[in-house]
Amino acid sequence: MRKWLYRLGWAGGGLTLLMALAAVLGWLALRASLPRTSGVVTVAGLSAPVEISRDALGVPTVRGGSFEDVALGQGFLHAQDRFFQMDISRRLAAGELSALLGELAVGVDERMRRYRYRHVAEAVLAGLPPRHRRALESYTAGVNAGLADLAARPPEYFLLRVRPEPWTPEDCVLLLHFFFEGLSLNDVLEKPAGVMQATLPPALYEFLTPDASRFDAPLITHASPEEVVAPLAVPGPEVVDLRSAEPVTPDRDVVRPLGMAVAGSNSWAVAGSRTSHGGAMLANDPHLALGVPNVWYRATLEWGDNIVQGVGPPGVPSIIIGASHDLAWGVTNSIADQLDLVVIETIPSSPGHYLTPDGPRFFEKIVERIAIKGGEPRRFEILTTRWGPVVDHDWRGRPLALRSRALSSDGADFGLFDLVTARTIEDGIEILRRWKGPSLNWVLADGTGRIGWIVGGQLPSRVGFDGKTPVSWADGTRRWEGSLDETQRPVVVDPPQGVLYTANNRTVPLDRSRQLGRVWVMPVRARRIAERLGDGDGFSETDLLDIQLDTTSLVHGLARDLVLEVTTPDETDPGLAAARALAESWNGTADADERGFRLLHHYYDRLQERLLVGLLTPALEADEAFVYNWPLADEPLRRILETRPAHLLPGGHDDWPAALRAVLVETIAELEAEPPGLDAPWGAVNRASIRHPVAMAVPWLGRMLNMPRDALPGWRASVRVQTPRYGATLRMVVSPGRDETALFHMPTGQSGHFLSPHYDDGHHAWVEGLATPLAAGPAVSTLTLQP
Repeated sequence: MRKWLYRLGWAGGGLTLLMALAAVLGWLALRASLPRTSGVVTVAGLSAPVEISRDALGVPTVRGGSFEDVALGQGFLHAQDRFFQMDISRRLAAGELSALLGELAVGVDERMRRYRYRHVAEAVLAGLPPRHRRALESYTAGVNAGLADLAARPPEYFLLRVRPEPWTPEDCVLLLHFFFEGLSLNDVLEKPAGVMQATLPPALYEFLTPDASRFDAPLITHASPEEVVAPLAVPGPEVVDLRSAEPVTPDRDVVRPLGMAVAGSNSWAVAGSRTSHGGAMLANDPHLALGVPNVWYRATLEWGDNIVQGVGPPGVPSIIIGASHDLAWGVTNSIADQLDLVVIETIPSSPGHYLTPDGPRFFEKIVERIAIKGGEPRRFEILTTRWGPVVDHDWRGRPLALRSRALSSDGADFGLFDLVTARTIEDGIEILRRWKGPSLNWVLADGTGRIGWIVGGQLPSRVGFDGKTPVSWADGTRRWEGSLDETQRPVVVDPPQGVLYTANNRTVPLDRSRQLGRVWVMPVRARRIAERLGDGDGFSETDLLDIQLDTTSLVHGLARDLVLEVTTPDETDPGLAAARALAESWNGTADADERGFRLLHHYYDRLQERLLVGLLTPALEADEAFVYNWPLADEPLRRILETRPAHLLPGGHDDWPAALRAVLVETIAELEAEPPGLDAPWGAVNRASIRHPVAMAVPWLGRMLNMPRDALPGWRASVRVQTPRYGATLRMVVSPGRDETALFHMPTGQSGHFLSPHYDDGHHAWVEGLATPLAAGPAVSTLTLQP
């Protein structure tokens, strides 16, 4: 017996030793995939050596003799620090994730493959100007050199048991389409708007789909700085009457407005006449989904007489948001409508045909092959029309084709590369006027103290329809006729008030805005930025950062007032008494330690659901999947509460005070039933959930790969936009030529490698909103790339 125990002990010890050895070897293999930071590497394609120095946060400065050489160096860095992120982005845009992730991603691939972005990218690349194509080719050479130089493949590929595939110039174009896809809202909004238009009385449909808000703060107005928006006309009882209707109690939330936490961003500029140092300043904080690593990669690029610093997405060269000594540029989503869903009229007597202005035409069928890791390839058939691919069906079962500038060979280019050498506001505006890509608000500040703004991207000119709902183009009366011409593109240079600001809001008067689109994000962020800028002067960089961190809610004063209205100081019900106390103590913000905000936030959302859902009954009955997602749903809600008409009182209540009190009681019960209770601070529930994609698929890796569950201030419609997984992907404040005072921070860190010291070393500054420098610090390492 002892002999067997002795042998078993040796075996167990050997097994332990083997496991320890395997762990050490695995650790060494993972460390071998960390980037090279010093020494000399020979790289084909350079015309002269490129020096890459990094500071204590891993922020690189790339110095070379030409833009192409610097682009190559930037590609080398992106591959070594972020290749898996780049790979996921290109595969998502192209519908090629399944080859990496297996069956899990087939549904995503089938949806994205309909757009055939890989095919479009090839056509876009072929039509680029030679200088932009050279930049992409140099960058691609750098990416593949950086990937090849790693001593081991990035750690995600070990886990997936695959090897990374080389980068191509077409992949850079796919990254542009990746952003185009993420910044587009209108196709999501058109389909439910079409259901409402078809099933609701016209007056009710118009009431529920406004394109103006009382909070509007347009940059261009007809008369005064504050354009007056007429109150919505509340539909009368002859249009809709809820008094005799059965209470509507769907088993899901139907009212879910988009836009307050989708495709956001803030950007504003202050002219030199209103700053402390006389230089113009730009502030920008783009809002996107938060993940590990961050969407942006930070760098300083130097070549010739040019020095540019800022960020770009790994996968393309240059600086997309940033500044030179002469010009700074920032960006927000303009929300302009660049796509339409076209109702396809099929011909029952002639299967496979659909109607066009030129008569019946065959659907074109394209068979795509989706490679699946660990499985057999799947054939996937796409139907296309003269207007674009069939991407969905409406509530009547009719095919819907997507008409989008992103799907055409001339729908995108890399004209943004030219911003890095622009010197003046006029230079920047001319570049952005010509640029083809997602429609964005660009705010500019130059080294002479001047500021400017322009809406960039290609904007379709619609004939015969407004783009608000899907319509048929079969008879030729509805169509696109090219793009809006230059005179229709909004531009402002040197405004007399000395400030410009955008926050995805309506920026121009209604008659002009309707040329751009019919949907705008709730403009409370723009209104608050305008309030903070006011008519003050002497602004510094830290003043503008403080505005970026503003957590004031202009929305929830309504909920607070209603809580105080429907409760009394001597409430005997403990829940109602606690709710009143929380409303009375609320400080008007979504600060992490604020205890009243959570109640008001839930009460406001529940009011929207309870007071609007009854108006939507015909749409719900027609389409079981219907969701009311109109971004300006706040406006009809406020009009109902202002007027409180008897015919719009939700069923089951005798009067408005009773109805509003009942919604409050429901809200209190919901909050008391779920941790952490009714009076928890906002930060107890608004906690960061910033995750690595691998940890989403393998949760036990989350402790190692995800960011901490920090309590975060802000909400989806404060200037400091913040939800657990969405918010500012960077904050930047810069005055061209004043590097020493420029501010910057972003979540996570420079590296995508969890063993790197730069995986999360910038994260604390982002969480706390600290004023850290934009300029790279002193070099702690230097790497040379030589021809």
